[in-house]
Amino acid sequence: MINTNKNILIKPGVANQNDIQNYDAFRTRVNLANSAIEKGNWDEAYPNLKAAVEMNPNYAQGYNHLGVFFTRNKKYEEAIDKFKKALQIDFSMTEVHYNLAYLYMEREEYSTALPYLKEVVLANSDDYETYYLMGICCSRSDMKNEAEAFFSEAHRLRPEHIPSAINLSKLLIKKTDYTKAKNILLYTYMNDPSLPEVNLLLGIIYKMQKKHTRAMHYLRETLLKDKNNAEAYNLLGECCVESGMDKQAEAFFSMAVKLDSMYREAFYNLGNLYYRQEKYENAIYALEEYLKTKEAADTINSLWSENAHTDDSDVVSLYNLLGYCFQAKKNPIKARTLWEKSLAIQPLQQDIKDELSRLPQSPLGQKRISLLID
Repeated sequence: MINTNKNILIKPGVANQNDIQNYDAFRTRVNLANSAIEKGNWDEAYPNLKAAVEMNPNYAQGYNHLGVFFTRNKKYEEAIDKFKKALQIDFSMTEVHYNLAYLYMEREEYSTALPYLKEVVLANSDDYETYYLMGICCSRSDMKNEAEAFFSEAHRLRPEHIPSAINLSKLLIKKTDYTKAKNILLYTYMNDPSLPEVNLLLGIIYKMQKKHTRAMHYLRETLLKDKNNAEAYNLLGECCVESGMDKQAEAFFSMAVKLDSMYREAFYNLGNLYYRQEKYENAIYALEEYLKTKEAADTINSLWSENAHTDDSDVVSLYNLLGYCFQAKKNPIKARTLWEKSLAIQPLQQDIKDELSRLPQSPLGQKRISLLID
């Protein structure tokens, strides 16, 4: 928020000529700064703002604008200092609270931003955009209930606000409150049916409700607007599998993995489809392709950052499926290797333990019999 018309706290005095001259000099600096700000020239505004607050340490708007200048230049500590000085002078300046919140959100310090956003809505309870930002902060701070409350308030105040509707719907879908989410999305869809994310979310809801024909309609609409949406292709593939349309499912899963080489769910779905069709070589190729890509990405991340943590829990299902493929291919050694990797990550998989116990013993694990006569 930028306000160049804030009342200036210095008033022209009548005591002596110096007071009048000082005030005129101050007003000149303020006017020059405001003129530059209105043109978007913050570098030109800076020296005039700096001079203005030196002339009048109670010029709160000057400190606010200096905070904006430093924020734009990513000098966050200086910006925080200026904003807080402005609030010390005039705590009621809503725009300063907003600017501080924006700064903290830019730094991904969402919980720190929240109190400043609350001051904004205390001053203006109809500010739907700030309620939306509060929802974002809570969502990023793992405060799901609070996020839902703020998104709901933003949506109540302005049902046409698309970001509020979408974020609220996502939270409701996670809670399996499909009816409420669907009503919100359908209202948004009626106003603008061209939004890819609204179509995608409606597709997800209808898929979860096993209404595959409707789901596929909205997912196709998503792809008409966003032809590179890998998630929509994968969901279409899942709908096709559940509708007995394996040939179409293969095409959709293949497109999803082509668009996103790290899309684990799509690779698993493609591999599982091939496994069910007894196309074991195809399944092995697809699953190993993902694992090689992930291994390369993990290696790069570890080289980039010494503190990088590799999470292998998401590949357990792929190891298990690959194991079944090699078992079907009469390759118990590879099946054992993969299932042992899986159990090393998640030891409490009784079904995989049972499969391992049924595999023939590896020749290396059998006791060697000496042919030498003592």
